[in-house]
Amino acid sequence: MPQLNVSLASPQACCNDMPYAKKPAFEQFRASQIAHGKPLAEKDVVPIQAAIVAHLDTIQELLVQKVRRQGHKETLVEISASWVGLDGDPKAAIAILRRFWPGRLFADVEEMYHVDRSEETVLLTFAVQYPSDRYLTGRLLVTF
Repeated sequence: MPQLNVSLASPQACCNDMPYAKKPAFEQFRASQIAHGKPLAEKDVVPIQAAIVAHLDTIQELLVQKVRRQGHKETLVEISASWVGLDGDPKAAIAILRRFWPGRLFADVEEMYHVDRSEETVLLTFAVQYPSDRYLTGRLLVTF
């Protein structure tokens, strides 16, 4: 089973260790995982997904609404959330997500994420490569 560090008590205790990537580099990283690896088993995804949601729940400006497991290789985990912060600007949401995205929840792995925005949404996509040639991909969709 992949290592998972779930000892984070709050986002204030976390600094982002997961590398942010520009879209072409992220897409290449994710495509390489999908082409050469296998998705994590469902039994391994469930605790990771729960830890991500628990961490996101500590961000006061974010309300997690729905979490589901997808069958698509590009998005194995999908999280939907609403932005409830006073600053309704997507740039504010991006700043908080980039600061608190749970990079430390993934131990001893290669990982990357990318953020896109529009006027009404922010989409954070992530990919994690485990040493066993297993991978986890996902996205967090934040609506305003």
